[in-house]
Amino acid sequence: MEELITGSRDLSPDAVSVTPLGNRVLRVRFSNGELRDFDVNPLLSRKCFRPLESDVLFQTARVSYGVVTWANGVDIDPEWLYEDSIPVD
Repeated sequence: MEELITGSRDLSPDAVSVTPLGNRVLRVRFSNGELRDFDVNPLLSRKCFRPLESDVLFQTARVSYGVVTWANGVDIDPEWLYEDSIPVD
């Protein structure tokens, strides 16, 4: 009889909720229950993220299918959010 060996992949959890905070920081709740803060400021030098300098647009952040997205269609992959965020105590 053959033994089945299964590997487990470490997958980053999906975002389940997001709250835009001051100074371009997102507070994100992930599907594993963790609450983490993600600083968007370093991304603002990239052309596609520059519109997020607008307070009005930044405040439109929402979660759609595990991904944080804004009203203009810009989004951030949940893996990136998770890996580059700081846990909230």
